[in-house]
Amino acid sequence: MKATDTAASVSFWVISIALLLWGFGGASIYIAYFIETPGEFAQTAETAANRQAYADYVANIPFWAIAVGIIAAVTRLLGAIGLLLRRAWALSLYIISVVFFLVALFRAFVLANVSSVMSGPHISIELVFLALSIFAVWFARENKSKGILK
Repeated sequence: MKATDTAASVSFWVISIALLLWGFGGASIYIAYFIETPGEFAQTAETAANRQAYADYVANIPFWAIAVGIIAAVTRLLGAIGLLLRRAWALSLYIISVVFFLVALFRAFVLANVSSVMSGPHISIELVFLALSIFAVWFARENKSKGILK
């Protein structure tokens, strides 16, 4: 049996589907930027104590920063689709997603100091997203090296 004929395990499919669902969730956040007001957006993310400050932050995010986030979310979602199709290009898309996500985080936390208006749980969610992004790269790389991704 060649490496490219390697069968995917049940855990591969479960994790790939979970990453797809996470990708849809991440993409939905950016859809909210276009259909919700900053106040509505802040309602779902923040506590009452800092909701208005966060809504003001959201209202002032430059379009280029939203575009960076959209690229990260779309490449993450496409990476998950690539995993389900067992395509090696999933790894490249996940790497692109991490790079753009890091740019978005740098802009938010370093350039815009969002942590001053963001709740602790929301900051934790951003850290979980970063960890999942890194995990997705690792997972795709491992499965590419095992021959599961072609």
